[in-house]
Amino acid sequence: MRKLSTVTILLFIFCLNVKAQAISSADSTRQFLSVLKKTNADGVRLNILVKLGSYYLYKPGEIKSDLDSADLFLEQAKDLSANLKIAEVQNKITYLKAEVLFERGDKPKARMAYLVAIDNYTRCGDKEGAAHVWVSIAARNMYSTDSTGLQGLHAFEHALSLYRAVNDKVKEADMLKYLGDRHYQQGNLDQAENELLAALRIYKSIGFKNLHYTYDLLTAVSYKKGDFTRALYYGHEMIKSMQATADTAQAFLLYIRMASVYISLNEFDKSKYWFDKALIKGAKDPGLFYSVNSFLFAIMIKNGRQKDALELLLKIMKTRPPVEDGDKYRIVRKLAECYSLLGKDDLAEKYYKQEITFAERTRWKDDDPVAYREMGEFYFSRKRYGPARFYLQKVLAVPRGISDVETVLRAYLKLFKTDSATGNYVSAIKYYQAYQTLTDSVFTVDKAKQIARLQLQFEQDQKVQQLEDKGKLQQAELQQARTVKNFIMAGAGLLFLLLAMGYWRYRQKQHSNLLLQAQQQKINQINQSLQLTINEKDALLKEKDSLLTEKDWLLKEVHHRVKNNLHTVICLLESQELYLEDDALEAIEICQRRIYAMSLIHQKLYQSEDIEMVDMSLYIKEFVQYLADSFGTPSNISIRSIVEPTTLGIAQAIPSGLILNEAVTNAFKYAFPDNKPGEIFIGLAKTGKNMELIIEDNGVGIQHLAEETEPPRSLGIELMKGLSNDLKGNISFDTGAGTRISVIFPLDSLDGAGITEISSKRSSIVYDN
Repeated sequence: MRKLSTVTILLFIFCLNVKAQAISSADSTRQFLSVLKKTNADGVRLNILVKLGSYYLYKPGEIKSDLDSADLFLEQAKDLSANLKIAEVQNKITYLKAEVLFERGDKPKARMAYLVAIDNYTRCGDKEGAAHVWVSIAARNMYSTDSTGLQGLHAFEHALSLYRAVNDKVKEADMLKYLGDRHYQQGNLDQAENELLAALRIYKSIGFKNLHYTYDLLTAVSYKKGDFTRALYYGHEMIKSMQATADTAQAFLLYIRMASVYISLNEFDKSKYWFDKALIKGAKDPGLFYSVNSFLFAIMIKNGRQKDALELLLKIMKTRPPVEDGDKYRIVRKLAECYSLLGKDDLAEKYYKQEITFAERTRWKDDDPVAYREMGEFYFSRKRYGPARFYLQKVLAVPRGISDVETVLRAYLKLFKTDSATGNYVSAIKYYQAYQTLTDSVFTVDKAKQIARLQLQFEQDQKVQQLEDKGKLQQAELQQARTVKNFIMAGAGLLFLLLAMGYWRYRQKQHSNLLLQAQQQKINQINQSLQLTINEKDALLKEKDSLLTEKDWLLKEVHHRVKNNLHTVICLLESQELYLEDDALEAIEICQRRIYAMSLIHQKLYQSEDIEMVDMSLYIKEFVQYLADSFGTPSNISIRSIVEPTTLGIAQAIPSGLILNEAVTNAFKYAFPDNKPGEIFIGLAKTGKNMELIIEDNGVGIQHLAEETEPPRSLGIELMKGLSNDLKGNISFDTGAGTRISVIFPLDSLDGAGITEISSKRSSIVYDN
């Protein structure tokens, strides 16, 4: 399996360089360039130049122009810093220019520049800065074979010494871990184990929690040494650490490690358990595409489905050709195995040779003996004993620290059988004795008992953890039940309050109308019976206007209070969101949007001059923006609306707003899965004596309509149908391309029952920009 070392180191380097990469996007770059042109302050210019240089240096991608830009900005920063004489900044610029040289591939000059940066930091007494540069050298030369003294191993040793000098325990442990990883790659397993255990002791002494990556390396070292008791112990500690910290970023690799240990112990059921967990986790990571598929192919081959595995493998290679040598190695390895099992020896031999080629080109040297062994076993199975012996002996020529015990054991056994088949019995006996000695050293009765005890302890720990999790879940369910109960009681109280407010509004309006009628009758009687003077008539008219103004004020106050009460309901719903999950939380959010649709109607009424009618163009614009904000303003969805200047009474405005809420909410939630880009269109226009409201999207459509003749049944659709009936209108659903909902209703809501239908053709009314 692939190691964690490279990933861990690159993450560490990224954390060290994060301060230098203050510019995170092209927009930020433009802003900094604009400031650079306008300012003459040397300090500000120097800071911006260093940030721009860092941005282009570490910008993703291998583009020469980016390195040219980084070099240009850093050179300007170097000239400016020479005048300002700020040692810290000058040292950082020297280090960044060394990074540019390395990225350009000019390693000799890069080495010299790194050493100059280290010397500058050392002369300034900045040991942490010097250690930072050594770590960068180590990461970039981790697998280098040059003899300049800048190999990853030596660089880590320098960094370790400096971090010890400044008493930085975390980074001291990190360096020990990376040194252990480096010695593991070189096959120095005892030294690697000592360094990893030293790192583990420091981590534990300072309370560092993420120990699973260190345990993973210890598991790998014990596995290669053939000490499966320790490998199983460290593997269990690795899993427990990952679960305790909830750090599952590399769970796929850790699970594969556990599966590999159990395979070597012939515990195939337990191995399958960890393989299944690994495949579930790894399928979510695009970077593990070929790693995951390689294990899937292995399972298919093991189940006798070589032909199916080969067809799928060739299809994947065609649609997504491998680029990295590691991926090519995995692919040709499975191709060779499939063709070998299918009896196509020429193709099998071709791909086994390619397997060796790619194995020798990858940075993981333990791939080499595996490739040699598989080639030797292929020739042995075809009774071609000469080439079989050649490749099996190449396995034994690899240092023992590089080859794992299982590979060496299989090589000894096959060489024994090869020499036996060719009559070379003396050599065969030697190979068998070596095989038996190594087997006895790895598997003993005492070690088997230790493994069983470790497994039992691990399973008990897992059961205790499951019981604790179950208890926490039950407590959460009880709390949720209490919360729901309180919410229902609060909702009932608020509903009662809303009913009381509605009744009060009705009585106030009725009282105002009676007063107006009485006043009007009084005015008519006076006009008919008496010849009033102009001043008397003006006084009566002023009194009438005052009453009308009072009526308007009362109605606005009612709308205002209803709006405030609805907003109070929304706030109460929001306060319950923290205690709810899944369906309950979604139900609360749906209620919030429906209540807001009604609340906004009342707000528009009391804010407008005409308290009887709602300006729908303003209402729809504001309400759709609220819905977009409630879904986090998705960047993949654009909203387009064409709304004619129209006013509706409250009896028609509220149902229209609720229909709009249901349709647009469904579009946001379901029309564009997997961040698919799309558009939502909203239109409102007068068609003769009727009004037509259209909500349309170009998403996936209502999926289940393709297989059903009956209209879709859901709460949202049933609600829209009921609201269209309240409008005395017709509603239609078009699923031809995306989803198109059209509601046509008369302006004055005259007689006529609403008809709901679902069609597969577009309406004759089309809205264009």
